[in-house]
Parts: sequence; C-alpha cells; structure tokens
Amino acid sequence: MEKEKAKHTSQNRPVNVTHTLSNRDREGHCELDLMRLYDRVGNLSESLGHELSTLRCVSVDGRDTIGLMRQENAKLKRRNQDLEEQLQDCQARILRFSLSSDLSDTTVMQEFVKIRDNLSNWIEGLPEICAEFDAQMECALEGFQCYLHRFGGMNSYPQGTLGVQFELLMHIVFRRLEVGLLKASVPGMLASEEALLSDLHAGMISLQSKRDVESLTLWRTNTIRAYVACQRYEKGVNKEFKDIIDDLHNLFWWFDFENHVNWNSKMERLAADILKPAASLATKMSSSPSEYRWEWYGKAYFPQRVVCKYHLEQFIVQDARTHNRIPIANIESLPAETPIGELLVIVFPALFRCADGGHEDIQIEKAVILIRANEELQRQKRSENESRMFGKTILQMFKDSALGQPS
Repeated sequence: MEKEKAKHTSQNRPVNVTHTLSNRDREGHCELDLMRLYDRVGNLSESLGHELSTLRCVSVDGRDTIGLMRQENAKLKRRNQDLEEQLQDCQARILRFSLSSDLSDTTVMQEFVKIRDNLSNWIEGLPEICAEFDAQMECALEGFQCYLHRFGGMNSYPQGTLGVQFELLMHIVFRRLEVGLLKASVPGMLASEEALLSDLHAGMISLQSKRDVESLTLWRTNTIRAYVACQRYEKGVNKEFKDIIDDLHNLFWWFDFENHVNWNSKMERLAADILKPAASLATKMSSSPSEYRWEWYGKAYFPQRVVCKYHLEQFIVQDARTHNRIPIANIESLPAETPIGELLVIVFPALFRCADGGHEDIQIEKAVILIRANEELQRQKRSENESRMFGKTILQMFKDSALGQPS
C-alpha cells in the first residue's frame, strides 16, 4: 500500500514541475506584455501631449484667424453697403438721364414752333375784320382774364391796330392757351389738386436730404406721370378745352368779320391742330425732370420801347408794315446800339429750360416781337441801295463805252 502510494507520488511530481514552469512562463509573458503596454501607453501619452500642444497652437492661431476673418467680414459688409448706395445712386442717375432724354430741347422746340405756326395759320384763315377794330377789341377784352403784352397807343401803329389785327389776335389766343395749358402744373388739374401736389412736394423736401435732389425730382416726375395715366387727367383736359373754346367764342363774337365764319368747324380745327398738341407738350414738360419757363420780357427790357440792332440776334423781329421778319443783313454794317424801331407787341414768348447750380438758363426758342420799323433808317438804306445801283449803272456805262458798245 505504501509502495503504491509512493509510486503514485513519484509519478505525480513531474506533472507539478511542468505546471509550475508553465505558470512562470505565463507570468513572464504577462510582464512582457505589460512592459509593451506601458511603452505603448507612454508613446501614446507622448503623442497625445504633442497633439494637445499642436491643438493649443492651432486654437490660438484659429482664434487669431477668426478675429481677422471677422474684421475682414465687417470691412466687406461696409464695402458692400457703400457699393449698394453707389448702385442706387447710379440707377437714379441713369433713370433721370433716361427720363430727361425722352424730352430733348430739340423736341420741345419743334413742338412749340409747330403749335405757334398752326395758331398763326388758324388766325390768318379768319376773314378780315371790318372797321372799328379798336372799339370791338376793347369790348371783347373786358371779360378776358389775360394780360396782353402790347405797348403804345393807336398812333404807334403805322396802319392803326386794324393793320396788325392778325398779330394781335394771335397774341390774345396764345395768352389764353398759356394760362389754361402751357403754364399749368398739369393741364386740366384742379386748383385743389395742384395745392395738394404742392403740399406733398414741400413735405418730400422736408423729408429728403438736400443732397438727394434727384430722388425728389424722380418722385415728382413719377407722381405726375401716375396722375396723367388716370382718367381724371383726360377729363380735366377735355374740360379745359371746352373752357378755352367757350372763351374764344365769346371773344370773337364781338368782332365784325367781312365774311361768315363756320365757328363749329373752326373750333374743331383749333382743338385738333392747336389745343391737343399744346396739352401734349405741356404734359411732357410737366412730367419731365427738367423745369421750363416762358419769358415775355416786358418794358424793362426795351427802355422807352426802343428796339435796337442787337435785338435782332435775341428775338424774331417782325415789321408791322410788311408783316415780314426784318433781316439783319440789311443793317449789318450799323452799330449794335442803332435804334431800328419801336416795340408794339410781344406776339409769342421765348421758352427756356432752367439750368441747375446757378448756370444760365438754356434758350429753346426766341420770342417773336412786332415793331414799327424806323422809317428814316429804311429810307436811308433805300437811298444807299439806289446810290449803289446808280453807281453801278454809271460804271457799267463807262465799261460799255470803252468796249465800243452803245449806251
């Protein structure tokens, strides 16, 4: 029994030794693994420290970069705002140029001259008035609410006022057109509406900066254009046409014409050839960014009603006797201050476009004036012409004699 036990014990020992060595190996391996892990952790820790240091640098640089980017962004925003303001200013200027270019000075001049010529033809198409023109005109003008730019008494007219009846009637009719259409804020606009427009314009002036004149002008232009697009405008213009025609009917009723006049047909032509074009021109001028003015000059411009040679360059001067324009070529050699006649009537006014910034207004069309030409000057000029012709004739006779030709 004991032998077997000993045998059994001896058999078991190698097994225990092997088991013990195996545990030691495992412990060695574990220590090795731990060392490796420790080294790895150390490396990771060192790497992490490096990364953290890098991140700290990046963070500092990032904050600086973000600050710079924010500053740059603020600059860009301010620059963008400035560019937007400049763009709006350019758009306003372009629009203003576009609006003003729609109505050039040439267009205004051509339309005004056409109205003036049509009115002249319309008046000249009337029969002549019989005697007592002065008395009839005085009665006709009693209820006429227009100031006339005529000067001098009956003795001033070389053939009396009857001799210039057409020029006087042109002036009278044009004055009525001017009051009703050409000088109105908007043709056909009621007085209450004109007052409202004026108040609104004054309010806009108080709201806008002084530098923003173009925007204010654009507002006024668009407001008037919007009004013109309404039916109220057309209704007002038609009413003004009727009032003008009624006033002219009452005016011409006083005159004793040599022949019968079909006034219905005559007034229809007046509306078609004169009133409608005048309303159209006045509306364009009212809705234009530019401002215009009519100039009648008056006595102050002609001291003692004397018209001098230099006036021929500033006015369209017509002779009351011939009803023709006085050409400057006939008196070109005379001094500029030479009196050439006496002012009788300013038939049509001059038209100007108002300039900005204190500049001189631009004249679009000259005024038409009627004068009594200086007869002495005319006789002197005729005498000079006759002497020149006589001298030429004598010279020609000498030439003919020298050539052996009969005189």
